[in-house]
Amino acid sequence: MAGHPGWPSLIPPLVAIVLAFASRRILPSLLAGVFVAVILLDPRHPWAAPFATLDYMTGIACIPGNLELIAFSLVVGALLKLIGDANGFAAFAGALEHVRKDYGKGTVFGLTYALSSLVFLECWSNILISGTTMAPLYDKLGISRQRLAYFIHTIGLNTVAMIVINGWGAFYMSVLRAQATPNPFRLIIAALPYNLYSWICLAMVAVVMVTGWTIGPMRKFEGAAPPVPPVIHAADVDTAPRQSETKPRLSYLLAPVGVLIATMVTSLYVTGHGDITAGDGSRSILYAATLATATIAVQLLAGRVFTFVEIEEKAMQGMRDFFNVSLLIVIALSLGGLCKEMGAGLYISQLAQAALPAWLVPAVIFALAAVMSFATGTSYGTLAIMVPLVLPMAAATHLGSPLLFAACLSGAIFGDNTSPINDNAIITSMASGATVVDHVRTQMPYALICAGLSAIGFLVIPLVHLG
Repeated sequence: MAGHPGWPSLIPPLVAIVLAFASRRILPSLLAGVFVAVILLDPRHPWAAPFATLDYMTGIACIPGNLELIAFSLVVGALLKLIGDANGFAAFAGALEHVRKDYGKGTVFGLTYALSSLVFLECWSNILISGTTMAPLYDKLGISRQRLAYFIHTIGLNTVAMIVINGWGAFYMSVLRAQATPNPFRLIIAALPYNLYSWICLAMVAVVMVTGWTIGPMRKFEGAAPPVPPVIHAADVDTAPRQSETKPRLSYLLAPVGVLIATMVTSLYVTGHGDITAGDGSRSILYAATLATATIAVQLLAGRVFTFVEIEEKAMQGMRDFFNVSLLIVIALSLGGLCKEMGAGLYISQLAQAALPAWLVPAVIFALAAVMSFATGTSYGTLAIMVPLVLPMAAATHLGSPLLFAACLSGAIFGDNTSPINDNAIITSMASGATVVDHVRTQMPYALICAGLSAIGFLVIPLVHLG
């Protein structure tokens, strides 16, 4: 079938999509798509398909660049676990809170934005830290927990999704690498300015913080909140998270993150022979995460915070927590590679070229990704299915891969931001004290406005680009 794309090439991604919609479980759905693709590529030996599937995924996982991405997803789990248990995040939150002795709404909102923007390594940690840290301040000021939930979810998710030196960046590179993209890191950097949904959401939160704009169901909860005092004193609010008995030290966060960023930039410069955008992204993020983890481990040993055995156990626990991300990368790479081999993306691009004007393609991609991500509750799964179908359309439409990838990414993030079955919505509910239903209902009007503005942008940009 390779080299002669036709409608059968769409069967594997369609199987994955249908099963994801029906079961809302992305890993088995993607795996089923891989299995079906293997059968279609060799229909004469269906009994060997299970073994061929394992062989294919093993081969994908052992490609050096892919293996680096998989290893990174495990190492970053260890890094986050060690920083968290050392109370590095708690120290950072405390430092931000005590910049001023008195708090008004403006100060609290500014702290919320800063905290949710700066903890960029992983989305769950970002939301949990911001929510548990800021909740007492919001209560004292009479601001509803639903508004807190909207702020921490939207800022945290959209910030983390645009950082390339975390798990999200690693996943972007994995799905792009599966499509034989010459320089995935450069494409991601080029696509970030077109990630309209994230930029508009972050701007919308700033507007809401400044103006107090309240729409939809949020009005009910804001109206029910206690009266707002003009100012509160930091000494009156106990906001420090009690993650362990370890004394919070800011160096337990700043040192490993500083090493992470410095190593990432240096490695990109060296591997790109002086051009950071041409550097080896997968190798660089693995180097960076490994050295950052070693840094926090040495700090904890030198400070006698944990023993070597305790550090080893915590690191392994962190890796286990991120095992599902590693498995998702392997399966997503496999499905993407098989879709490319079967010509599914080329077939989709031919259909789109015949049925749609080029200027409409990014908006359609954004809408399809948004619907899929909302229904399945996963942005990773949406990207794993859609990117192999979307990238081949770049040449046919003359719009370029960065714009089409960004349209797909924006739609995937919308679903991650709004779906009630998404894990981030559940984590936000836990961190803020708002129920999942109330959080989704109060956040949805703002998200829909941002999605509408994004859709308009994806209609206008191609007209300018092609004009």
